[in-house]
Amino acid sequence: MKLKNKTVAITGVTGGMGRELVRALDKEGVKFILISKTEAELENLSKTLKNKNNKYFACDFTKQEDVLGLCSDINKEFESVDVLINLAGIGIYKPLEEASLEEWNNSLNIGVTASFILTKGIIGLLKRSKDSLVVNLSSGAGVIPMAGRSLYCTMKFALRGLTLSLAEEFKRTKPSFCLITLGSVLTSFGPMSLEEKKEKELRGTAYFTPEWVPTKLVEIIKDDNRKVEYTMYPGDYSFGWQKNPQ
Repeated sequence: MKLKNKTVAITGVTGGMGRELVRALDKEGVKFILISKTEAELENLSKTLKNKNNKYFACDFTKQEDVLGLCSDINKEFESVDVLINLAGIGIYKPLEEASLEEWNNSLNIGVTASFILTKGIIGLLKRSKDSLVVNLSSGAGVIPMAGRSLYCTMKFALRGLTLSLAEEFKRTKPSFCLITLGSVLTSFGPMSLEEKKEKELRGTAYFTPEWVPTKLVEIIKDDNRKVEYTMYPGDYSFGWQKNPQ
């Protein structure tokens, strides 16, 4: 896929990896539909981009009605969308007895339901593109069950099931679907701070850098022979995951 002048909708853009992915895609000359929770952060991010022909939308993914409103706004503003990247997520790592119903609902709403609503809500725009793609970002927690992470694992297992099922459903039409499963990235996402992760890295824990991941994601998006599912872990991370979850 040639990305120049393509319209790319991407969620979670004001997070650590989201910002880096936007910068990588900006170098390719795309036009953005930037989506995140805070309008001020979206405005600041938009000002840093080379391409000024972008739109941004603030949306609280914990509220399904807000996501439905977002879909309506995008359909009013655009005639087609070429790429949708569902990057937004939430990292709640707690044992069952400490997790609240609100945290459960927020995990599913942000990490799964919003992706479902947004994909379904703009599917007509994706079908109008000559070569459209939906990319969902997952985690090793969507492949490997982990004690103390039932909320996070459920969210990522569900996203994996949704993506792979839709890949089958749309196999002979548009859009294409791609699931990218990544091991831990050196950002502040999740319960540990960036400083804590850097300390663990010094003790031998492997992490992807937030600069490497966007480069790889762009490479996959541009590949006309891309697979439906990619699973990537830094170093030997996958072998020690269940024993030493990060």
